[in-house]
Amino acid sequence: MDLVIIGCGSGGISAAKEALKYTKNILCVDRSPEWIGGVCLNRGCVPTKHLREGAYLYDRLTLSGIYGFPPLSPLLNLQSAIEGAQTKVIKPIREGIYKFLRSKGVKFLFSQEVEFLNPSTLRVGSKTVTSKYFLVATGSSPSSVGGISPDGEFIFDTDNFWEINKTPKKVVIVGGGVSGVEFAYILSRYGAKEIHLIEVGKTLLPTVENLSADIVRRLERTLKGLRIKLHTKTAVEDIDKNSQRVKLTSGELLEEVDAVILTVGRKPNTHSLGLERIGVSLTQRGHIEVNEKYQTSVENVYAVGDVIDTPAFAHVASHEAKLAVRNIFEKTSKRLDYTLVPSVVYSVYEIGSFGLGEKQLKAQGVEYKISNLTFKAVAKALSEGEEGLIKVFHTPEGRILGANVLSKKRSDSILHLLILAKKGGLDVNGLREIVWAHPTIEEILES
Repeated sequence: MDLVIIGCGSGGISAAKEALKYTKNILCVDRSPEWIGGVCLNRGCVPTKHLREGAYLYDRLTLSGIYGFPPLSPLLNLQSAIEGAQTKVIKPIREGIYKFLRSKGVKFLFSQEVEFLNPSTLRVGSKTVTSKYFLVATGSSPSSVGGISPDGEFIFDTDNFWEINKTPKKVVIVGGGVSGVEFAYILSRYGAKEIHLIEVGKTLLPTVENLSADIVRRLERTLKGLRIKLHTKTAVEDIDKNSQRVKLTSGELLEEVDAVILTVGRKPNTHSLGLERIGVSLTQRGHIEVNEKYQTSVENVYAVGDVIDTPAFAHVASHEAKLAVRNIFEKTSKRLDYTLVPSVVYSVYEIGSFGLGEKQLKAQGVEYKISNLTFKAVAKALSEGEEGLIKVFHTPEGRILGANVLSKKRSDSILHLLILAKKGGLDVNGLREIVWAHPTIEEILES
């Protein structure tokens, strides 16, 4: 083989498509055909956003009176929504990826056991494969905390949540990061009556470092308005499955709990690949060390995505993979500009961010200004029941440094417009000179 790609997720699929520009001698390896597309497609980004869309539509329907018909109070069925995601979204995409790559000559091997025998040989189940180059894109798995492990019955993580057989009426979510606030909002709309969100940090979303404090406070306030109880600066002390009790370090005892969902982060899938055997260097946290080319300490082995210590997003893995493949075949040293990477949290609000935020700018001693924009005077926003705010961080001259965007449904589109502006060299003064269509949400950028 010219290239063996280990992991058929966002990074692996992107690498295979890119590699087709240079060779047909490509092999993709993963645990099973059902894992094509990786965690994002099968257990993460895609199904959670499907459920979030249902939650958002629920909220929209309850506002239907402003459009002239009686407000509706629909009953959402979690299991039907999960099945809809699987049959109407995930399965067609997964099968389409597989069919497309096979039609282009990409080969596939599937096995639960994959390991390097030497720098040029990989064992895949009972077969061995040799290749000039390897790209490791095996992604990550849910982390556990305090010895708490998911059992798929009472304790769930973000991987096995999708096997849940009914909506838990009383649920404890451990971890107030991105997944935690997303699941809290989703379950509040899909029938959970009591939700406790536990976060050891002082605030929610503690790892999203470029978010301003007022954005996080707005999220916390709105989640509380949905009767979601927030427990910050708190951890889980004990879980008793038999008595359905969860004890918190605050001393509070939660009783008659139906389910516990662990959303405490993820760990790289690097432990069983035989990487150290062939000399690939790992960090203390298990990430693969790479240089500016995404090349490991073994010259013909490259790595991208969650297995390296860069932002753990599917879109990051996808772009890193493209660049790594170009570096392999073109002998270049191309690397992603991480200051232009968007991040969007899909909770009761879409909360988008990119670049440097207030805390980072202050820490670096950068002189900056903030343009604060709200939707309160935007006609289309009021008509759609949209709400939110935009914070653009820029130099005194207007050069964009980063942004935070909070809205119900427009954060991703507005965020990408700001990223395009920064990449294209357009400053905040240039944004004001654009003729924005009216009435639109995006015309807010003119102000």
